[in-house]
Amino acid sequence: MKTLRSLCIASALALTAVPTGAAEESPFKLEFHGFVVGSLYMQNQTFLFGQGSGLLIAAPRPGLRLPQPGVATSKSDTFVGADIRQVRPIFVVYGPDAWGAKPKAHLEFDLFGNPNPRAFGYEAPNIRLRQAYAELNWGNTTLDAGQHSAQLVLAQIPTSVAHITNPVTFGAGLLGWRTISFRATHTLPMDGWKLELAGEISHGKWDDATAAGVAFPGNQPDQISFAWASSLPQFAGRVKADGKAGELSWMGWLGGCYESIDVRGFGSSNNPNGVTLQDGTVKKTFGSYALVVGGRLAYAPVAVKGQFYAGRATAPLTGSTLQFGDIGDIGYWAEAGVDLTRQISLWGVYGGSSVDGTDLQNWSNRTGAALTVADTTLRKDNQVLGGMLRFMDGGYAFAAEYYRYETKYLLGNLAAPGGSKFSSAYQVLVSGGYFF
Repeated sequence: MKTLRSLCIASALALTAVPTGAAEESPFKLEFHGFVVGSLYMQNQTFLFGQGSGLLIAAPRPGLRLPQPGVATSKSDTFVGADIRQVRPIFVVYGPDAWGAKPKAHLEFDLFGNPNPRAFGYEAPNIRLRQAYAELNWGNTTLDAGQHSAQLVLAQIPTSVAHITNPVTFGAGLLGWRTISFRATHTLPMDGWKLELAGEISHGKWDDATAAGVAFPGNQPDQISFAWASSLPQFAGRVKADGKAGELSWMGWLGGCYESIDVRGFGSSNNPNGVTLQDGTVKKTFGSYALVVGGRLAYAPVAVKGQFYAGRATAPLTGSTLQFGDIGDIGYWAEAGVDLTRQISLWGVYGGSSVDGTDLQNWSNRTGAALTVADTTLRKDNQVLGGMLRFMDGGYAFAAEYYRYETKYLLGNLAAPGGSKFSSAYQVLVSGGYFF
């Protein structure tokens, strides 16, 4: 205690001894932004990839509906949980000019890191990096290097309080995921509107199973990502326009991306002869690509927005309802909102994706097994329907949200198609949060 008291006194004396005019203004500026959101939720099933504010993607496959504990043949009606993982701190640092540009460092985190084990682990979530990039800004031109929250093809998301980090249209019309890249943008001011041109080069993205059974690619020859093995980066570009005409504001964009996949693996070590599909076709390389178009219109008190995409092998972008292979798919989502008062607004969203059935059987059921309701995992179509009632004043928001997913699964095989089976699940969330 004496030591602590002595340190406090010495620190106070040192501070008073510094002349007030001696302090120099720092050339650096720090900003702190983000939001804190807490949610209570109720579900009637466990979703495919997450619960609560997590990544929902799709309803569970028909043979894996949530059983009541200890009774394998029964079904549980509902369960209630809570979630704070969406909390997001954002740090932005500005510094002195460099190369005639304004430099900036952007650091952004959330609490969706790997979960803690054992009971109550959800009450101590771990930090996860979302964005970390350095930027040079010359006014109408910027250059970024680092990790971004998503590729350029993701230009907007549905409005939400509980599902900002993991939008509900992932797997149902929305494309884009975190990527490490060099990104350049250039804005052309026009008369009453502006045109933005953007492009990026990033590392390839592919979720590979490895020969050693490791869940994620490592640094061994047989654990290098099939995207990395192609020796080519991922390319993306976007043209976006924003404008206003009287009380009407609008935004529209067209974007695309491409990457090369080599399923033989690094040094042809995983599958030197390629991959043999259900119909006997052998694939060694293919391209992953998507073309996306979207926009937004707002005329107070009404706003609408949405997008449409078409592509192949879009799983690295959360397309093909997250099934990896040279699989064709399309997706779309649309949202409408109306301000009932200055603080109260009502929103509705619908989204869906449709996967090519032949491609899906070929890549995800290569052995040609006759899939039944009990064992099918082939997600053919997926839809989400939901909405939100929100009260927001200043930076504080209360919201009640509801989402229902319906997913179509393929049965049988190519030689003997077995039709399909639907599975559904819903979620209700009540949230409160502060955005700053």
